[in-house]
Amino acid sequence: MKKQKKSAPRDKNTGKFVSSELSNKATEAKKTDYTFKVILVIVIVFFLILILNNTRMLNSLESLNFERINKKETIDSSMSTNEILSDENENNNVKVEIDSTDKGIKEDSLNEPIADLNQIARILVQYGNVSILSKGDSDPNKNLYPGKLINNGDQITVGEYPSYISFIINNDNSVIVMYDNTNAQIVFNETTNLYKVKKGKIHANIMSSSKPTNFISQHSIATIDKQNFTLMNLIFDEVQDQFVTINGEAYIKNELSGLSLRMIKEQKLFSTNAGQLIWSLAKESDYVMGPKKELVVLPIKKEPVKKVEPIKTIKEKIKVTPKPEASKPKIIINEIKPVAPKPVAPKPVAPKPAAPKPIKNYDATRDYDFNIAIDIIKRESIVTYLETPLMGDIPVYIFPNTSSELVSSISDQEKFIVYPIYRSGFVVVGRLGTGPLGYADADLINFSSEDRLGKIIDLSKNRFTIDN
Repeated sequence: MKKQKKSAPRDKNTGKFVSSELSNKATEAKKTDYTFKVILVIVIVFFLILILNNTRMLNSLESLNFERINKKETIDSSMSTNEILSDENENNNVKVEIDSTDKGIKEDSLNEPIADLNQIARILVQYGNVSILSKGDSDPNKNLYPGKLINNGDQITVGEYPSYISFIINNDNSVIVMYDNTNAQIVFNETTNLYKVKKGKIHANIMSSSKPTNFISQHSIATIDKQNFTLMNLIFDEVQDQFVTINGEAYIKNELSGLSLRMIKEQKLFSTNAGQLIWSLAKESDYVMGPKKELVVLPIKKEPVKKVEPIKTIKEKIKVTPKPEASKPKIIINEIKPVAPKPVAPKPVAPKPAAPKPIKNYDATRDYDFNIAIDIIKRESIVTYLETPLMGDIPVYIFPNTSSELVSSISDQEKFIVYPIYRSGFVVVGRLGTGPLGYADADLINFSSEDRLGKIIDLSKNRFTIDN
């Protein structure tokens, strides 16, 4: 077979035959066009890869820097405030400050420990039988000394007379003195300084403070406002509480009745367990509280007899000059008639001293008046009278006798109860809500009617045994 000749290539656009040289050139030109495109693509891809690598490097550098900064800040925050900062921080003017309000901080910039808020007071002086029982302790601490700290919630017990303790409050420099037979617990919280008192005698010198001070007993609350200075005496008892303001002011509330009264300086107030508030002016004796100097009774000794020297009489020698003799007068003697003697009255004979009266059984009388007689008064609804002193204070005795022991006194202008029990010029008296206190002289009482005392005597004769 004959080999066919290759036909010359035709032009796609014109359909004419093209020479081989031209076709080769065109082919080369097409090849050249594709090569350029490939190279351009490769260059673009290379640049993209390069950009991606640069981005990754930047990200990695930034993460490394971030970790380094975090690590540095962690190290700086754990450093003590007394450590010297690095040169880099000094150049960048970095200041490290500690928030002093953080409750977890126990030391300040001077490394001085902050006072424990649980330690509220310090003992100034104590004497006698005094003990402090702290929370969580089974036995009270009796090893007390000036400067010893008192903790929040401590219960202080002061024994028999003449025991006492005084301490100063840390936050306001108030001074509290507790005297014999006192039992109180100190509780300070965010709103008030609180003293829970079971019984006893307290002298309070309260200074201005950011919180009020409250003294709470079984049936009374004494409140001293914040930013107020008050000096007062407080006596707490099962029957009544007594408050005396020496200076400043206080508010007293009776828990049973809800009655309240504002006291200013030099006033006295009783808050009774019957819900009453009895007001009067304070006396100088009310300002004195606490142990007095004990009297030492010495044995009686016979006083030695003094030697009395006799008085020496001195006789002076008197020179007597004789008078010249004169004519002697004539003496006429008359007859003296006897005179009848006047009757002489016999001298009065002193009466013999009366035999001493037997000792009166006042104890039995007092028991009868304060128990049986009072029961009769309640059972038969006998009227008792509300009277006032006639003039000045009235002493109240333990027995109907001025030589007996004083148990109380009724101040001027104070109203008190008179019971229809009369004995030897005395009547049984008492304060409102307290029951009988003792015996007072009837002549010192300002009875509201003229026949009031006569009625009391008649009731006493008819109803009660008046013989002692």
